[in-house]
Amino acid sequence: MLIALDTTFVVLHYFSKEEEVLSETKRVLYVCRKLGNKCVVPTIVLGEFYALAHKKAGKDIAEKHFTEIVESGLSIVEQPIEVSRQAGILRQKYEEKNPWEDCIIAATGLMNKAEFIITEDQHLEQIKEVKARRLEETRI
Repeated sequence: MLIALDTTFVVLHYFSKEEEVLSETKRVLYVCRKLGNKCVVPTIVLGEFYALAHKKAGKDIAEKHFTEIVESGLSIVEQPIEVSRQAGILRQKYEEKNPWEDCIIAATGLMNKAEFIITEDQHLEQIKEVKARRLEETRI
């Protein structure tokens, strides 16, 4: 099983104040690593997360968390040309109602054959070519 992580998952992991949510994000990451790093993180997620973390907690915290993700052993997936094409196809198909970053994350999941994407983002849930699951629905 391969899953993809959306920016909303990473934000919950680092900034949620709810103990149940933190426990669940830690469990997901633990299982992903235990299964042999069967989790992909698109590079656009890194950029989105860095910007949000910087805004929310400052540069030092953004740098710290960014480095933790990069060095976590999760599979960081750069955007190859075919992901760009697939993102463009999705963006056009959904009449430009979904933001580019969500189309890129969905395309990355598709191209890497992710079983689903963990997200709290309604835009990703609207893209029928991928399965989107909220954290609370995730059973791995």
